[in-house]
Amino acid sequence: MSAVVVEVTRGPMVENRHRGMIIVVDSDGQRIAGLGTPSVTYMRSSSKPLMTLPLVEQGGMEHFGLQEEHLAIFTSSHAGEEAHRQWVADALAKIDLPATALACGTHTPFDRKTADALRAMGEKPTVLHCNCSGKHTGVMAYAKLRGYDLENYTDPTHPAEVDILQAVASIADLAPEDVIIGVDGCGIPVYGMGLEKMALAFARLGSASHGSSARREACRRITKAMVQHPFLVSGTGRLDTDLMQVTQGAVVAKIGADGVYCLAIPEKGWGLALKIEDGNMRALEPVVIEALSQLGILSAEQRTALANHDRTSVKNNLRQPIGEMHAAFTLER
Repeated sequence: MSAVVVEVTRGPMVENRHRGMIIVVDSDGQRIAGLGTPSVTYMRSSSKPLMTLPLVEQGGMEHFGLQEEHLAIFTSSHAGEEAHRQWVADALAKIDLPATALACGTHTPFDRKTADALRAMGEKPTVLHCNCSGKHTGVMAYAKLRGYDLENYTDPTHPAEVDILQAVASIADLAPEDVIIGVDGCGIPVYGMGLEKMALAFARLGSASHGSSARREACRRITKAMVQHPFLVSGTGRLDTDLMQVTQGAVVAKIGADGVYCLAIPEKGWGLALKIEDGNMRALEPVVIEALSQLGILSAEQRTALANHDRTSVKNNLRQPIGEMHAAFTLER
């Protein structure tokens, strides 16, 4: 059902292969290209831009005096850098909540310099370093907007989560009961659906061409915030940020854990979703770059600018190159 998408060589031999599935559809769900048979999987953090739809549609940005940067951080899987923490903290202040209200837990910052600096100072990460702190803040902002009790706001039966599920399901052309609900690493609900439905949701997000006028305007605002502030969506040297910066908004990108990636190509009205079958994150980046190149979205110059996300050198303990990891597939058009 899946196909080889990445090869890892050591010397003259292919030592490892990663398999996956890719699907590209337009905003009506018509297949443009793909590889393998689309599976059912969880969106993981790729769902974050879609989860902001109710807040934006119902006037939450204006109600709390939130800016584009806040919306970008709500969609993010950020690296815990200073600007990320500042924008989450500022959003919490605007909705009048303390950082202790966040139920996302914490982890070592994704940004190595930030993590090293914390260790050097003998400090531990806080909830603001958590890559999902922006998403949780956005969910609480929506709950406050609607006057919902914030207790157990991560529970799938909480009214805010019910509303958010409805929005995510509708843009993916699904009924809420057809979405499989799991628990993400940060404790918030995560949405399981067919890969083609994820691609459809991103095609509609990018094209802003479906649903009510409020839905279309919300899609435009969300994608604008992401491409205008790509650093806040991810961070230094990370694929989401670099891809949106290099393409200057031609691609709206959002990574998910365990080998999931979704993106919109607004000018074409396309959405792309992919899943690395074994969940290995190292295989994601070359697949995204190769797929966009085969679709004619990335120029040769742009691909060169993204070289650090493309072919990756395999090195030994002496830091000598002994092989490489590269994409190894051709999309079926």
